[in-house]
Amino acid sequence: MATATFDFTNGYVTVTVKTVTPGILAPGFHGLHVHEIGKCEPNSVAPAGGPPGNFLSAGGHLQAPGHTGKPESGDLTSLEVRQDGSAYLVTTTDAFTRDQLLGPNKTALMLHGAEGGDMAMSMERVACGVIGPA
Repeated sequence: MATATFDFTNGYVTVTVKTVTPGILAPGFHGLHVHEIGKCEPNSVAPAGGPPGNFLSAGGHLQAPGHTGKPESGDLTSLEVRQDGSAYLVTTTDAFTRDQLLGPNKTALMLHGAEGGDMAMSMERVACGVIGPA
C-alpha cells in the first residue's frame, strides 16, 4: 500500500510516506500515527482486552517516556491522499528517538480511514506496518 522511512538527524526524525499503488486509499486526509506495539494483526484484540478489530494488537499511540498530554508522541501529520489515490508526505518531529521506535516491543505505523463526516471511518485502522531497522 505504502512505504515509510524514518531518518534521524540532529535530534529530529524525518518521516517520509509514499503510496506504492495508487487507488487503494480513499481520497482525503488519513490519520497517521506511531503505535506503541510492533504487531499488525488483523482482527486482533487490544492489549487491554475488549472486542477484536483491525490491527488492535498495535495498542494505542506511542507516548515516549517523560512525555505527557496531547499531541501524543506518536501523532504525526495527516497523510493527504489525492483524487487519483496517490499520496506523498514528508514530515518531521522530535517527539521520539530511534531507540524508542525499536525498543523491546517495537512500534508500528498506523494509517486510519479518511477523515470527513463519518467519525467511525476516520478512526478505523486501515493499514499497519511494523517499524524495524533498514
